[in-house]
Amino acid sequence: MEGFLERLLTYYGLTREEYEKLILPPSFRSIPLIGDHPIVKKAIERLTKARDNKEKILIYGDYDADGVCSASILLRSLKEFGIDASGYLPSRYLDGYGLTVENVKKIAAKGFSIIFTCDNGVTAHDALKCAKELGIEVIILDHHEFDDVEPECEIVIHPETISYGEYPISAGYLSFVFSVALLGKVDNYLLVLGALSTISDMMPIRGHNREIVRLMLQIMNSEPPEVITLLTDKRYFEVATFQMEICPKINAVGRLEKGTEINRLLHYFANDNADKVKLAQYFNEVNDRRKEITKEAEESIEINENDEAIVVKANMPEGLNGLLASKLLSTYRKPVCVFSEMNKDPNVLVGSLRSEEGFDVVKALEEVRVPLLTKGGHPFAAGVSIKKEDFEGFKKDILFSAIKHKLAPKAKNLIPLALNECTMQSFRIIESFGPFGFDYESPKFLLSGLDPKTFTYIKDGRFLSVKLSSDVRLFSFGINENSFDLESKVDLACSFRINEFRGRRSLDILCEKNF
Repeated sequence: MEGFLERLLTYYGLTREEYEKLILPPSFRSIPLIGDHPIVKKAIERLTKARDNKEKILIYGDYDADGVCSASILLRSLKEFGIDASGYLPSRYLDGYGLTVENVKKIAAKGFSIIFTCDNGVTAHDALKCAKELGIEVIILDHHEFDDVEPECEIVIHPETISYGEYPISAGYLSFVFSVALLGKVDNYLLVLGALSTISDMMPIRGHNREIVRLMLQIMNSEPPEVITLLTDKRYFEVATFQMEICPKINAVGRLEKGTEINRLLHYFANDNADKVKLAQYFNEVNDRRKEITKEAEESIEINENDEAIVVKANMPEGLNGLLASKLLSTYRKPVCVFSEMNKDPNVLVGSLRSEEGFDVVKALEEVRVPLLTKGGHPFAAGVSIKKEDFEGFKKDILFSAIKHKLAPKAKNLIPLALNECTMQSFRIIESFGPFGFDYESPKFLLSGLDPKTFTYIKDGRFLSVKLSSDVRLFSFGINENSFDLESKVDLACSFRINEFRGRRSLDILCEKNF
């Protein structure tokens, strides 16, 4: 397998020496700690005073998986520290994003003296001003970008304010290292939540992010916490298990439920006395409903494949727009904007935009001539809201932008692969380069010159399934018995993926036609 390893080293631009360092066992000593930073010390001093004075503290999180994990980590940590803290996850539909003036007033009325925000806060200027006027102190733990106005807050724990690391980190990661500073120890469960948020918030799997994910996978494949195992049938954990199964179930509650049901997630992850089985069943059911609604919405929309972009209205909750937009982008490889009616005001359309290199959705929004009620995001993902009557004008402007700015062709960098290298041994070598995720993707391979007459299929010829050995097969949902000219040799692009079924693990070489 020496040649196979050398091709992977070339693919990732690594020397042998760098590879040997890459595969060293994960160690918590590789995670930089923050306990000595003056801002963190100041936060701990304030929390110590609050504990001694028996003050009421509210952890105020966010409705996505990063916000859920971050709030859960802080709530458990503060309780172990001796503070009878409470937590709140805002509803996407009732509260909106971040700390609001309305909620600050409610919090003040309940006698809280400190609000500890996580995964939000640095741009909540009106809410921070209101809190100050009402005599409430705010501690901010956030990782989002600052705007032009400095937050009116004495304690801001942020990757920039504490100069943390080379790569962006999630709020959950930041909450975890804060918990280590607060408690003076490493809690493996909190580490799992911090790494989970790293995956869910699509942080680059490099540097310290890679190390915390490696540590999490080590824990998950030895003594996994029940709150995670109840959300999947898998017992072999890899990044894809979190990406495809666990994170979507956490996010589904905040995307779909219109009341305060999202706080069941905080109860589930932060409260040892919660009915884990019953709550996990509820989260699984919500996710099933989310998938059904998304599928029905996708089937009901009409797409003109001749247009340079996709701009559609869908009959679905606004919290699901981004998921459908991402799926349509993956399918059609065109800029996408999916709108649906705002829950609070059906005369307003809320939209999610998704794109790739070549079409900057933020710049495209600047070129739109109809009034935008709200907008925000980054070049490849943004949110917008417009009046319902402005939909056709918005669509026209986005289509015009898409004609001017084409998506850049995706470069294919495939590693040559022989059929006899499609083995578990090869998978273990690939795995040693991992874990893979955002900004550090798993390798893609090229099987060349295959004879399609030797291919076999399952499910009445709908899916390619070629058995290579007792535990390895070539497989594809996108290739059927009519996909090839049987008189010509074919090339397949492929990747390695473990398939777990009824406790048995096998290896799928997932294939697609190489155009």
